Amino acid sequence: MAAVASIISIMLFLVFVSAGIQKVTFNPLMSAGASRLGFSKSAYQRIGLLEILGGVGVLVGLAATGTSMLAIINDAAAGALTILMILASATHMRHGEKWKSYAPALGLAVLALLELVLRLSA
Repeated sequence: MAAVASIISIMLFLVFVSAGIQKVTFNPLMSAGASRLGFSKSAYQRIGLLEILGGVGVLVGLAATGTSMLAIINDAAAGALTILMILASATHMRHGEKWKSYAPALGLAVLALLELVLRLSA
């Protein structure tokens, strides 16, 4: 179980840090998404910063054991990413977008929750 949680942690790190960097730098694709969903540039960049911090926080958990500070950071990051992706999905749904727009966010929410559950059960 710990190996699966570690693989998921690495995947979450790669996905969230890369997506967060795209939001923070506000590349053209991200700017179109931000305006479509009603976010200002600074709000979208703050979301990107949260994604980067969450991705790094989940990666920190690879070195965590028991109830150490690193384990707590990992658990908090995985929980926060789960909530963030549920809110992202809700935002896409509220704007009437099709499931293809919010399916990746829901999938990432499930992965983050799975990582959290596997870490807590280990």
